[in-house]
Amino acid sequence: MKIRVKVPPSPFRLLKERYFGEETRDPRVARAALARLSLRLPPDVVPIVNEAVQSLIDYQDPDYALAYLDRIGRYIGPIGVTVPNLAELAQLLSDRMHFEDPIRVAQLKLSDAGGVNAEPNASSTDRVERFHWDEVIRMLPSAIVGPALGIFQRLRLARLTHRSVKLRFSSAGRFSLRKLKWLAALRITRPFSERFKLERVWVERWLHMVDRSLVKQPDATIAIVRTANLIKGHGDAYESGLAQWNVIIDRLVKPACDGDLPLPKLGDAIQEAREAAIGEQGQSRLLSVVEHLRAQALAH
Repeated sequence: MKIRVKVPPSPFRLLKERYFGEETRDPRVARAALARLSLRLPPDVVPIVNEAVQSLIDYQDPDYALAYLDRIGRYIGPIGVTVPNLAELAQLLSDRMHFEDPIRVAQLKLSDAGGVNAEPNASSTDRVERFHWDEVIRMLPSAIVGPALGIFQRLRLARLTHRSVKLRFSSAGRFSLRKLKWLAALRITRPFSERFKLERVWVERWLHMVDRSLVKQPDATIAIVRTANLIKGHGDAYESGLAQWNVIIDRLVKPACDGDLPLPKLGDAIQEAREAAIGEQGQSRLLSVVEHLRAQALAH
């Protein structure tokens, strides 16, 4: 008797279904969802969400914009939990969902050059950015990233993945403009990348901590929302900001919400930690301040 094993769909099939096979790929679906949600949004939030949806469609696709609307929809309506400053959360959520990978930089440069119909412009200024190698590797599908990073480890070259690689984005010549258009067009592969997966997990954890604070420590909610400002750009700045964010969440916010850290003024503690994170020695100062805050709280 022959046993049939269910084989998972290939990335090519998933790609085809994502962009040619489902109704949600139609921008009108996202815009209709936006119109329905706008009727329930506070007036000051409507323009922020509207701009975010249009931008996310261009950044990725209508389905990505629908994911944004779904996240915002959690905080409005009869079953939603009221966030003290929904406008700020909506803007920061949009900023984080526009994460800055090489594809994003290519999209911005191509937009400045005139879009998909741009012509070579010898007088244009090239944009040069430094990304870590692991940021570039994580543009690949998850199934490929693991083995690729494993090869670096087996060759004892793991440190190289954190080194920078200089990428040039140019519209000056015909060939360089063509490369720019190709890289920008790779946005259709972004949802299958390891980076996309990691960013989704990061955003959901941030919103989860916001949700927990609304129940456990409502006065700290705005401070937790604003921790998203720590994570920006790419390369060293991105890596440093993400590390700082994880320290604040893992050592202060989560223990306080779990009841393991008696920190009644959690919002003030987060603000103090964020101020310590500013500057070149921010990481070491942040760790020192966080441990001091924990020691004070546990001493009482």
